Amino acid sequence: MKRKAKQWLQRNLSPATKLRLKRWAIRARGAGSELLEQIFDLPKRVKAKAGGSEHYRFKSINYPGKPWDPQYSPRPRNPSKALPAEPIVSIIIPVFNKADFTFGCLRALIEEIDLNEAEIIVIDNASTDHTGDLLARFTDLLKVIRNETNLGFVDACNLGAAAARGKYLVFLNNDTIIQPGWLKSLIETIEGNNHVGAVGSLFLYPDGSIQEAGGIIWSSGEPLHYGWGKSTLESRYLFAREVDYCSGASLLIRKNLFDELGGFDRRFGPAYYEDADLCMGVRFLGFKVIYQPASRVVHYEGATAGRDVGSGMKRYQVINASKFRDKWADVLQRDHQPNDRRNLERAANRDRRSAVIVFDDRVPTPDRDAGSARMFTILKSLARHYRTVFTYLSDAPTGEYEAALWHEGIETAHIADYPRLLKQRSFQAAIISRPHVAQAVLRSIRRRARGLKIIFDMVDAHYLRFALEYKLTGDPDTGHQAERYKKIEVELARASDLIWCNSSADKDAVAAEAPEVPIEVIPTIHELHKRTRPFAERKDLIFIGNFNHSPNRDALQFFVREIFPLVRVELPEVKFDVIGSNAPAEIQALASDSVKLHGYVPEIDALFNEARVFVAPLRFGAGVKGKIGEALAFGVPVVTTDIGAEGMGFQNGQQAMVRNDPQSFANAVIEIYRDPDLWEHLSTNGQDHIAAFFSPVVVEKIILRSIDG
Repeated sequence: MKRKAKQWLQRNLSPATKLRLKRWAIRARGAGSELLEQIFDLPKRVKAKAGGSEHYRFKSINYPGKPWDPQYSPRPRNPSKALPAEPIVSIIIPVFNKADFTFGCLRALIEEIDLNEAEIIVIDNASTDHTGDLLARFTDLLKVIRNETNLGFVDACNLGAAAARGKYLVFLNNDTIIQPGWLKSLIETIEGNNHVGAVGSLFLYPDGSIQEAGGIIWSSGEPLHYGWGKSTLESRYLFAREVDYCSGASLLIRKNLFDELGGFDRRFGPAYYEDADLCMGVRFLGFKVIYQPASRVVHYEGATAGRDVGSGMKRYQVINASKFRDKWADVLQRDHQPNDRRNLERAANRDRRSAVIVFDDRVPTPDRDAGSARMFTILKSLARHYRTVFTYLSDAPTGEYEAALWHEGIETAHIADYPRLLKQRSFQAAIISRPHVAQAVLRSIRRRARGLKIIFDMVDAHYLRFALEYKLTGDPDTGHQAERYKKIEVELARASDLIWCNSSADKDAVAAEAPEVPIEVIPTIHELHKRTRPFAERKDLIFIGNFNHSPNRDALQFFVREIFPLVRVELPEVKFDVIGSNAPAEIQALASDSVKLHGYVPEIDALFNEARVFVAPLRFGAGVKGKIGEALAFGVPVVTTDIGAEGMGFQNGQQAMVRNDPQSFANAVIEIYRDPDLWEHLSTNGQDHIAAFFSPVVVEKIILRSIDG
């Protein structure tokens, strides 16, 4: 009974009503869970501050858990024991006693990083425990500088930087345990933007709760660890963004900037506020400081300096605070937020660019379907020019795909949270992708944010696709879907300020129904790939498509049953590789000695670089076909149909071969397969065509024109 009621609700409730019910359920659940979290998580958070080791939220934490073993033999990821001749990065670790922590730090570091690219410099500040014996175990893998006295963090780091040979410096505390991808993410972030001067990590307590997700400096000069004690399930703390500062316990900086600033300012010796001061200096020189959550470290806060600000090294936290305020008084008053919890979100993100909010049904999975690849590239383009928030409707797990958006500096939120976002922030445009998502939110956005530019991203015109399928199959349900989607999509198009279509054919059809609304074509977007093999070193045919999509199911069955047998008459040794997830029983039944179903393949470069011809015998569909654009971007000649070529702007025989009936389609495949000159002609022209009309640079200009126009 319960199941039938749920099915009835799914069929009869509008998308907007379903979303309202979901939001109410989430709020009710959230209110209860927040209270329970405060009650049950308090002991865990207290334990986290004390340096406990219980896992919390973040389940992939790596930390040693054991003191130094004198019998331990380092096992570097790179087995070569020769120090790098020209390191990209120099990792600088000051130490004073606490050998067990240093052991854990070095063990994780050496087993994670590539020693061909990074050098490790340890500055021993006259340790009196067994630190010297420990470092001797790692002699071949790192450089050790030994001081006669304890110079403190500032002078030790400056000594290490003076000895460094890398383009980048990374300062790392010895009471940290780096996590997988720690260094790679730091380097990718700084090399991806010439305006970035320093990059910091996400700091986690040993139990997995957040210690710092970027730092705030209030106008009073007081610092704040943003996200302290929060969960890594909260996406607001997990996207890369520009910040006031990042802690020097894991901080990468360009060496030339560090040298220009004169290193860490010695007035903040022996320690405290030197990292905030350095980041202020980086921004004073016109560069950005970026917090990158994909770079993660577990930090045993207070393990080396203690916690009592009234004695020992920790007392300098109070002493140096006034020095910091005096040095940066003018900048703090001009550029920083007053210490008020109402300013927290604004202070946590220094990005003051115009903002856009994007709505879609799910987090894009660009390695699984063309629509996702298009959306992922659109989001990256937006993030280069706007502060971008992506909201999604699905409750399915997002995993690494959402993390890929965070890495690009794209904030994410569940669609149930969009009313709060619209209330708290000012957006220049809202981009709503797919008709069922637009049905759920478009009218509500109009009410909540009057004057906000609404762009309806159709992706492809669903009603055109269903109409073509109905013409081919005569299925009455498909005909009904065509009529239903035409009503929905035309209504949404007329209610929008701008329409995005996937192809010029879709644009012409929609323009006839909504002539008063401007339309831009945002097709699938493709990066060019280098051809790694010539004609003679390639063989076989290839097809790619997600089989949840009915045009792909029909195309594959059409090819295997009616076209491929004709090809095999002339090319009996040729094989057919099929890549795509969600294959139903009727597709799996097509497998044979000559037809190989690979299923989902995460890395398809090798298959594209081995294939000689790509086939796309589509008989219905709408919009530009991403699979065809991707094949051309790899330089693989394509044989397709009029439907497949729709919106691509092909000249038949120049960028691709376009054939519709089985025999002529088979003949075109055979001709390309046998003729190296024709193969080269199509391969070169196809790549040139993608570069001219479907590259990220070209499409990005249209996207920006859409929003700013």
